[in-house]
Amino acid sequence: MLSKTQIQQLHQNIAQHPAPVLSLYLSVNPANPDNNGKAYVLRAKEALERLEVPAALRKKVSQQLQHYIPQGRTRALFVAENLFEDYHLQVELPLLDPRAGVEAHWGTPYLTPLLFALDEHQRYGVVHMDQERLRLFEVFLGEIEEIADAFRLLDTHNWRYLGEDRTGTPGRSASPAVGPVGVAARGGSGKDKFQRRVDEWSQRFFREAGTILQHQMLERGMERLILLGVPEEAKPLLPGPVAEKVGAILPALHTPVPSAAEVLKAVSEVIERVERSEEEALLEQVRQKGVGGLEQVLSLLQEGRLQYVLVPWHLQEKAWRCADGWVGSSPQAAQAHSPGQPVEEVELKQALPELAARYGTELEFVHGAVEERLRRELGGLAGMVRW
Repeated sequence: MLSKTQIQQLHQNIAQHPAPVLSLYLSVNPANPDNNGKAYVLRAKEALERLEVPAALRKKVSQQLQHYIPQGRTRALFVAENLFEDYHLQVELPLLDPRAGVEAHWGTPYLTPLLFALDEHQRYGVVHMDQERLRLFEVFLGEIEEIADAFRLLDTHNWRYLGEDRTGTPGRSASPAVGPVGVAARGGSGKDKFQRRVDEWSQRFFREAGTILQHQMLERGMERLILLGVPEEAKPLLPGPVAEKVGAILPALHTPVPSAAEVLKAVSEVIERVERSEEEALLEQVRQKGVGGLEQVLSLLQEGRLQYVLVPWHLQEKAWRCADGWVGSSPQAAQAHSPGQPVEEVELKQALPELAARYGTELEFVHGAVEERLRRELGGLAGMVRW
């Protein structure tokens, strides 16, 4: 999993590396029949030959690919004489043509697809709770990692004790994974007193857990939280900044000690649903108050009037750029703004990020059904105006 430190290194070590650098993106998904027999190796070789990459670098890359066992969907390599950075990703990247299966650039480092994927995908924290302990996982870019001893400072001394009645007989909780919350002692005049003690301890426990969780989320940049096996009544006890990030509360897993892979499987569908829901909300906002259409969006973007632009995940359109840098959706549109200047055809997926950075505009990528609606209802590109 890419850590925050590794992402900083991407910006510092690769983005700032002197040209020429080979930037190579490969679809290596073993579930794709187009990749049978390591067909991506041949596609990479052909792409590097077309770019006239030096033979020594071509050989270096080819050797790495030949001995590669696919570990994800996408592989991104950045190679120069004194540089070899290799990233295995469990997700597809924006701006790349899925039909081609390869994209290569020789010259200035081309990190745009990777950096936008890092920006688009949120980091999720997943709290798993059972009758023994709390565990914290981090999910990012389709990968999961357990944060060891995340709750080591949490007082769990009474965890099991409060699950037993006063006679030492194990009590029965309302759910197999709620731990001390809802435990009821069986019979006896001390039942009410025991229950109050359980409730008091439970409230204190979840408040302390929430404080620890808030620190972990802040330190790791987690933007969303999923509670797995944590009772509903615990959410109001969490600190406000933590509670507001809870995207879902799911029932406990039946496995006594689930693996990280089992936890990932349990939350993947929820994460996908949350992210698509956010994309749909952005689309509705733009439909109501924004603008659509390639030429209108490009014009307003270059006037500095757009707060953010909705972009199809697979952006393959062309654009035309004048000598003064103005970009239009057609040669005629570009020349209308800059009469008499020569125009050149450019890839919109390369020109658009440059324009957005220049005018302080965010790019928000949309997938699947939302991407189809963006093309059908708003002309393939849409933006929210600043004023």
